[in-house]
Amino acid sequence: MKRSHALLGIASIVMLIAIFLFAWPYILVGAPSSLFSISNNDSSEHKVAIEVFDSNNESVFKQTYELAPEASVWQPKSTWLLLQLYIPPGDSKEWTFKATLDDKITDIRQIKLHPWTTADVLLYYDAENPIFITVSTV
Repeated sequence: MKRSHALLGIASIVMLIAIFLFAWPYILVGAPSSLFSISNNDSSEHKVAIEVFDSNNESVFKQTYELAPEASVWQPKSTWLLLQLYIPPGDSKEWTFKATLDDKITDIRQIKLHPWTTADVLLYYDAENPIFITVSTV
C-alpha cells in the first residue's frame, strides 16, 4: 500500500513538473504568434500567394489571398507545428517563406521558426519595395 502511494506521489510530481515546463513560456510571453501575417498598405486590391517550406525544403503550406486596400490577414500555426517547434529538440532549422504579389514580384525569406516568431508580409509599405517579408518575435 505504501509503495503504491509513493509511486502515485512520484507520478504526480513528475506530471506537475511537465505541466509547469510546458506552461511556463505561455505564462511569460502569452499565446504563440501566427505563422504569418499579410498587410496591404496600398490603396488598391492585391493578390498574394504564400508558400511555406519546412527545414527539409518541403512545401507545408500554400494559399492565395486577395486583400482589399488597407486589409490584413493572419494564418495561425497549427497545433501539430507548435508541438514540433516546442518539444525538444524542436525544429531550430530555418523555414522558407515565399510571397508573390500579383503573380509578378516575389520575395523569399528564411526564418528560424519558433512558437513566438511570425513572418510579416508587407505590401507597399515603402515606395522602393512593393513586397517584402520581415520577422516579428515576441
